[in-house]
Amino acid sequence: MRITIILLILLFLSCDNKKKKEQVNKEQEQFATEVPFYKKLVNNKKERMRLWKAAIDSGNCDAYNKIAFAYLMTYQEVDLYYYSLIMANKYHCPEAYFNLAAILTHETSTGDIVLLSNDRDTKNLAHYYLFKAKELGSSSAQFSIDVEFGKGKPLPNSSFFLKQLIKQ
Repeated sequence: MRITIILLILLFLSCDNKKKKEQVNKEQEQFATEVPFYKKLVNNKKERMRLWKAAIDSGNCDAYNKIAFAYLMTYQEVDLYYYSLIMANKYHCPEAYFNLAAILTHETSTGDIVLLSNDRDTKNLAHYYLFKAKELGSSSAQFSIDVEFGKGKPLPNSSFFLKQLIKQ
């Protein structure tokens, strides 16, 4: 009798475990085939234009951050640079400055052309953007500066790098 009860319990647990495994497999398959939100956003012209309009016309940094993330994740850095420049210059959006620095310092490609400038002027401009982002409160910029220059070290402000551009 005990053996029968134990076997029934094991059978029940085995069936329940099988159902759970099937459920997990279904969820994993759905996740693998689901299009990420940033790709949907970039491909949805109406929503994409709505976010750019909110960002560019009104200085909405949240809208900018959402669409900028989508552009970065879909490797559209060259297009993003233009919008980031406007958001930085017109609205002093910290993440726009940070994105400008990232775009200038990381390799990108547009079709058959690979872009990466390691010249002194581009580095100074990228550092200006990075330090400006930090000064405006970007935690991402602060982290990048700590990694690149060392945490707690005395550092120049953004205008130092701008002056380096003018000197040359």
